[in-house]
Amino acid sequence: MTSATTWRATFFAGASTALLAVSPAMADHAASPEQTVLKLFDAMRAGDGDAIRALAAENAPLDRVRADGSVERATIEDWATSIDGLGPGRADEQIFDVRTRDYGGLASVWAPFILYVDGELRSCGVNHFTLAQTGGTWRVIHGVDTHYSGDCATFRDTYAEASR
Repeated sequence: MTSATTWRATFFAGASTALLAVSPAMADHAASPEQTVLKLFDAMRAGDGDAIRALAAENAPLDRVRADGSVERATIEDWATSIDGLGPGRADEQIFDVRTRDYGGLASVWAPFILYVDGELRSCGVNHFTLAQTGGTWRVIHGVDTHYSGDCATFRDTYAEASR
């Protein structure tokens, strides 16, 4: 796997002012902001870029905050396309200690993660998603992540200790 493919497979984020049209098929899958984010990672595990696209606003950006403070930009479409290329079961991003805040059709989901690709621990860090509700359904309009520079095998414990 190339570094670009690994980057795309692990990358998640974005901000959008796009029209938030809702697919009726997704309505029951996105009843809350947290459920929407969980469904994104279910779609990732299934290798289903179309399901990822259905849970995000059109043209939603995807950002990554690098260790040097620079911001790398892409889109959720880029991420979905890379997941299509990986196929089912290859990427497994496990989120934990998820925290959600919402008010008036706007929500924020904070989701630390540990990523496995082909069963190998590849990365860890924190995702942050901004979602908007339209037609009773939550859709991702922005996402950003940052990666932990330490040992990902101990990240869950390190994160729990640091977030107390």
